[in-house]
Amino acid sequence: MNFLDVDIKPNRNYAQHLDLMDRIQKAERKTFPKDESLDIKQELRKANTELTVVLANTDREKNLAAYMLYVRLHKITLLHKVCVLEDYRRQGLARNLLLRLKGRLQRQGCEKLQLWVDEARQPARGLYRSLGFEVVTRAKDYYSPGRNGLQMVLDLTSTD
Repeated sequence: MNFLDVDIKPNRNYAQHLDLMDRIQKAERKTFPKDESLDIKQELRKANTELTVVLANTDREKNLAAYMLYVRLHKITLLHKVCVLEDYRRQGLARNLLLRLKGRLQRQGCEKLQLWVDEARQPARGLYRSLGFEVVTRAKDYYSPGRNGLQMVLDLTSTD
């Protein structure tokens, strides 16, 4: 099995991927709590929002494996969502998605990549730390009572 990346951008190639968008929305509802699940189609209608999708390319079909939603502002990119579907976890997909995004943003002159993560999500926090993200803010009850959020930032101007 190999993996195929698809970049979906508003007002460019959105319409040709409506079936894929439905599969992403279903995965979003299954993976995240209701109050954290995004309406992906609605998000893509917003300016500067992009979606990168990873498809698992088998002999018979292309299965949704992962996706990443982010908003590109002038010098800062806000990472809203990274999701790897359960059957494809622990294969490096999230790391590869983030490394490709980091390289693309650096080439485009972006200076920072910013995200929020649930303080209790140790695997996600470990991944982000291993890529160079640093915690800059802790927000008590950010997600819900008892669920704190950590704002993490990756400096894209460093040469490491």
